[in-house]
This record gives sequence, C-alpha cells and structure tokens, in this order.
Amino acid sequence: MPMNVLRPTEEEALAAWAALVAADAAQVARVREPEPPADHYGAIAHRFRPGALESLEWPVLDALIAPGETVLDIGAGGGRFAVPLAKKGCRVVAIEPSEAMRRTLAGAADEAGVEVEVHSVRWPAADWRIDADVSLAAHACYDIAEIGPFLDAMERHTRRLCIGVFAQFGRGAALAPLFEAVHGEPMQTLPALKEFTALLGARNRRFEVRTVSKGVEEELTDREEAFELARRMLWLAPGGAKEQRMRELMEAWWGRPEGIALPAQRRFIGIVSWEPPRRD
Repeated sequence: MPMNVLRPTEEEALAAWAALVAADAAQVARVREPEPPADHYGAIAHRFRPGALESLEWPVLDALIAPGETVLDIGAGGGRFAVPLAKKGCRVVAIEPSEAMRRTLAGAADEAGVEVEVHSVRWPAADWRIDADVSLAAHACYDIAEIGPFLDAMERHTRRLCIGVFAQFGRGAALAPLFEAVHGEPMQTLPALKEFTALLGARNRRFEVRTVSKGVEEELTDREEAFELARRMLWLAPGGAKEQRMRELMEAWWGRPEGIALPAQRRFIGIVSWEPPRRD
C-alpha cells in the first residue's frame, strides 16, 4: 500500500474528492428513472425550514458565532441556520441557488420577524464582494466536484472563522443495501466528514471538529414518508417495478406495525471549524 494514503498532497486529496463526486454523478445518471426536475428541492424544501427537523448542529454553531457578526451562509437552504443566526443578532448573507429553498427561507424569515439578505447565485460566485466574519457551508459541499475553488473563495471572503458541517456519511449511505438490492450494483457514496477533514489536513489548515449525535441506530418513520424518502434516494419513478421492489424489501427488512424503522441516516454529524489563511 502506498504510504501517501494517509498523507495525501493537496492535489491528491482534491483529485480523490472529485473522483468520488464524478462516480456518484455517473451512477445517478445511469439509474435515475424520472427526468431531473427543474428544481430538485421543490417537493422537499419545507423540510429545511427552521424547526422542521431537529438541528443537532445548532448549539455548536450558536457557540461558535457571536451576535453582531456578519455570516455568509453558503447553501442556506430553507433557513435552518440563517434564521436562528439572524434572530441572535447576526447579519446573515445567504447564498442559495434553489428557488424553492429561497421562497422557504424568505417565508421563515418573515414569520420570525428578521431580515436575511438572500442571493440567487452558485458558489463560488464571480465578482462576489463580501467581507464576512464567519462563513458557513452546512451540508452544502457533498456533491461539489471543484471543492478547491469553493473553499478558496470561502476563505477569501472570511475574516475570522470558516465552518463546514458534514454527516458521517454522504447522501443515502444508510440505504446502500436497499440501493444494491433494487438496482443490482453497489451504491457510490459521496465524500463526507472523513474526506473533508483529510482535505483540510492536506491543505495545511488548523481545524477543530466537534461532533453531535442522536445516539440511535434506527428512526421510526411514517410508511408513506419513508417510501417517498427512499424513492428519492434511489432515484426511482413512482409506480414503477423498481419502486414496488423497494417497498417490498423495506417492509421485509424494516417494517413495524407503527411504521418503517429506517436505518439512521446520520449517526453523527461533524462541525468543522478552521481559521482562514492570513490575508496579505
């Protein structure tokens, strides 16, 4: 085994990250049954509103970010963190390319009586100008192939602290046995926490990792909600033969009288913080 497996150069770490993202994209293109929607998050944006799901990460973020600071929230989604940050007195500049997510975020901000500055751009944005105290990318980098330029821009616009939030495993990894049984091939998994910390190490960044966990092995979910979640994770069309096979297997493996006991999607989550390089 080559010795640089545990000591990759930055170029090697970037290439390995890009290869994982490319393998996932190729598999999705191969197995996907429905046509890609105009906005992938249109049907599920409501799940990313503040309070819609338990935010295990929030207490750590709350401790890391001070009231009054300017926060650049990259991939802000429906405002899970942007709105609480605004409520604690931060100026929040949110980057979110999904129209459905932006609508959800705007509605949540209105209901909370706070202001969040929202921009419809993809990061890194050309000619972007902001000088933030803190930049945050929470669950926003898993499928970013060009992660180097993403992080370079994040650091360039940050004075004090950069924060990345990652699950232990990439999207849908807990359903890998179901994916293989339905599609007949192993699931390609996206990079996640382990790969991100390896990349930061290769970039010679000084970073800290704080982890949070529910401490559960399975999550009891309403049947139809569980089927819908799995259908999206397996890229299946509703009503097809593969979806029927998926439902049968889920009932056999995880069915309970009161619902479906899905394997825990995120056994633990890492909040990674690091200091951006000093500016000249």
